[in-house]
Amino acid sequence: MIFWNLFISFFKVGLLGFGGGLAIVRLIYDSIQPFMDMSRETFANIVAISQITPGPLAVNTATYVGFEAAGIGGSAAATFGVILPAFLIVSLVCRTIQKFRDSKIVNGALQGIRPATMGLIGAAAATLVAPALAGDGRLGTGILAKLGADTAGGVFGSLLGLPFDAVSVLILIATVILISKYKKSPFLVLIIMGCIGAVLGV
Repeated sequence: MIFWNLFISFFKVGLLGFGGGLAIVRLIYDSIQPFMDMSRETFANIVAISQITPGPLAVNTATYVGFEAAGIGGSAAATFGVILPAFLIVSLVCRTIQKFRDSKIVNGALQGIRPATMGLIGAAAATLVAPALAGDGRLGTGILAKLGADTAGGVFGSLLGLPFDAVSVLILIATVILISKYKKSPFLVLIIMGCIGAVLGV
């Protein structure tokens, strides 16, 4: 039953998830809730791993969610479900692509879908922001947690009491600046920030 649920849920994601990438993250999360009790933090971790793993975000997320739900069989069911709609649709329309490209109806539909895609990306952000920047236990057992325990009234002690994780916020800001202003490689920035997080115990 779990394999069928995974297949159907990700088939719907593959069929209706227009915009790809972050635009379908919220759609995936909502689709698996009826049969999976997955926390937002766990899902955010899966999305983060899917982002740095080679391949499309939707396919990678389906694979990891399926494995979390039902092991290798779950991965296969979810992955097959998410890629099947695209395979079928492309196979059917590849010979008439020019006709669809010049269609006023298709172009009008695309104009309506674009802002909806932006809304989906916003919904994905709302899903991922809280677990990414939450304050409870985010300093872990790393260097900052130790400093906070040793200097309860100092700066690091104050960091432990914030409603958000100050280090995660700084990493977010630094990432945006490095990529948007200084045009650094996202791959390199991910590696650097991952190492910083590992060392500090974020």
